[in-house]
Amino acid sequence: MDRIEKEEYIIGSISLLSNKITLFGDSIFPDITFKQWFLLMMISKMELQEKNLNSIADFVGTTRQNVKKMLVPLESKGYVRIGKSKNDARALKVELTDKTYQYFAENDEPTACETDKLFSSFSVTEIDSFVYTLEKLLCCFEAYGKDRKINE
Repeated sequence: MDRIEKEEYIIGSISLLSNKITLFGDSIFPDITFKQWFLLMMISKMELQEKNLNSIADFVGTTRQNVKKMLVPLESKGYVRIGKSKNDARALKVELTDKTYQYFAENDEPTACETDKLFSSFSVTEIDSFVYTLEKLLCCFEAYGKDRKINE
């Protein structure tokens, strides 16, 4: 394979892996989907400032509409509260509920166990190398996105 073919292979493989990770997550998380769990986890990792649809979308790397679409069922299940922002009347703030933190606590160990099984054939060195490569690819996407905005 030449470089272009390898780059296309990487993009295709990441796409396939994304689907497989979603199926893996959906099989181990009760009550919510992997994508919903991921969104909740990402929100929990945000700084302490007020979280709203726009700031969550920016943090997660998606659109405001996608975030809202994912949060609505989570709100009906009691994992988040969505309400008017005190800081900006146009914004909708999002708060994680105690149910979310309880869910994380109850599912942390089983999730870690299943994830450990999934990666059991990787050495520590291979994991470290994979993390490095993924971080580098994420940085490339950040730079690519900034270049596209500048050139538009």
